[in-house]
Amino acid sequence: MALVFYGHSALKVLLRSNRVMWVFWVLTLGLFFAGFVLRAFNISLGTRVELYLTGFLFAVTFGLLLLSFFLILEDVVRLFSWIRAKLKSMLGTPHHTRIDRRRFISATAVTVGALPFSSLVIGMGARNKYTLHTYDLVFDRLPSAFDGYTIVQISDLHLGSFASLDEFQPGLDLINEQQSDLLLFTGDMVNNKSSEARPYIDALAALQAKDGKFAVLGNHDYGSYNRDFDEQMAKDDVQNLLNIQRQMGFSTLNNQSVKISRGEAFFNLVGVENWGSGRFLKAGDLKKATSQIDDSVFTLLMSHDPSHWEAEVLNHEKKIDLCLSGHTHGFQFGVEIAGYKWSPIQYRYPQWAGMYEKNNHLLNVNRGFGFLGYPGRFGIWPEITRIGLKSSGFSSVE
Repeated sequence: MALVFYGHSALKVLLRSNRVMWVFWVLTLGLFFAGFVLRAFNISLGTRVELYLTGFLFAVTFGLLLLSFFLILEDVVRLFSWIRAKLKSMLGTPHHTRIDRRRFISATAVTVGALPFSSLVIGMGARNKYTLHTYDLVFDRLPSAFDGYTIVQISDLHLGSFASLDEFQPGLDLINEQQSDLLLFTGDMVNNKSSEARPYIDALAALQAKDGKFAVLGNHDYGSYNRDFDEQMAKDDVQNLLNIQRQMGFSTLNNQSVKISRGEAFFNLVGVENWGSGRFLKAGDLKKATSQIDDSVFTLLMSHDPSHWEAEVLNHEKKIDLCLSGHTHGFQFGVEIAGYKWSPIQYRYPQWAGMYEKNNHLLNVNRGFGFLGYPGRFGIWPEITRIGLKSSGFSSVE
């Protein structure tokens, strides 16, 4: 309510129109009330309607937050000016308080709030702007038989967020167009439960890769975000998801490794369960996952959460040449222009989107294929990563 009050105050100073103010109150309170009632009484209006309702709620809330923050700072300044004036008055010192800047401050606050609001509204129509990111990486430990080998990485499908297959079929088509040797999925197939993936089994089974498709689990794949599940139900749901992924053609690596072979040559593909810093699940066991690998050749690790890289992977006893992660979604909001990139998520994750190098180790953080919470993207588009491997010495990459 405080956010709506500050929005009302700013618009009232600027517009001075009762009709506009009525529209503002009806729209904002109507959105918040609708969201509360639907959640409280478990009312469903259909996935598509609920997606857009959630998006508008997110946009309005974020816009009002920035607007209110700006006006709160102004109110603090005005409070100290008022106190100063009172003190000078008590001391008999003349003081003139200027309050005519309120209109300017209100206009600035509304502008500041309108920018993220409009961006987030526009972003709801651009959430399926699938973008191909391509990297050519050179490794001295990669057998020459794999020179020119191609890998496609996808991550964070979040199938429970989509209203229908039509929304993301163009993304699946773009994946198949790459004709990759290997397709790797780095976690978060669903939002809350395995049943969200069932409608899309055939569509994902149609994805092709010459040497197969492999996956790992993300933090949303363990049933722990579903309030209706007890511990046993969550465990059963994980097994259901693993079965669904098998039907899709994915081999899920749960703290396991396999050899990807070309004749007698091979490299190590390792997959760990979710391991995330802070409050996130730490089911990943890197030591177990790498126990059977040949440490003399190229090793590729799939680990959903990029925080795992600095926490355990970089200093692991066996060298991980390339780690593939996802998880961050790039916050689904940010700026990427001419090599410059920024998103609020970077203040939580040092490695949040794209390729990173440290001590001759590489990490790619995929920006995600789907979306979660806010049903849109602005500036940080859904990603399909194509990685070309070359064998003739090490080369660093941004």
